[in-house]
Amino acid sequence: MPDEDAESLVARARSLSSTEEAAVLYDDWAATYDRDVFGVLGVTGSQRIADLFAEFVPERATEVLDLGCGTGAVGCQLHRHGFGVVDGVDLSRAMLDVAAKTGVYRDLTVMDLTMPIGGEGPRYGGAVSAGTFTTGHVGPAAIGQITNLLRPGSTVAWVIAVPVWDSFAVALYVSGYEVVHQSIEAIRANGPRESVMVVARHA
Repeated sequence: MPDEDAESLVARARSLSSTEEAAVLYDDWAATYDRDVFGVLGVTGSQRIADLFAEFVPERATEVLDLGCGTGAVGCQLHRHGFGVVDGVDLSRAMLDVAAKTGVYRDLTVMDLTMPIGGEGPRYGGAVSAGTFTTGHVGPAAIGQITNLLRPGSTVAWVIAVPVWDSFAVALYVSGYEVVHQSIEAIRANGPRESVMVVARHA
């Protein structure tokens, strides 16, 4: 995406007003996303949330769902930890095409997490997300339908932007989750503490 720097693109992403607008932005951004987000901005949230998931989920055979997987950064980190069965979902087909090249995903599916989710019922033992639960993206209303894809006793590890955390905290509680880790941290090198790293288990 010429003529826009990395900071401007992130600002656009955080002010999206529709899924259609989001799909266009991320389709256009896919080719340079990793360079902008990880190379230029030094984002560390993907690695951190995968590390936390690995800390709280010792069973590496667990089937994991990567929500808003983008170009596959979290999947790569989960693979590094030894998780061998990871599926990814994202709104952007172009982002999934990049993620597919990593070779770490069993399955990649275009999915709008703001819409009712179909599928085979509870199948995953965990769900990880970095960058999806923030302003202009997916709100707490999605937690209920995401939970329908998770088996009883499953663990989620999510990066949630501070401005939307309170509503997510309520939704997690209402949906039957127990928070086992919560910390406010930076998500980029030398950046401000702007996101909640949360790990929660479902009953």
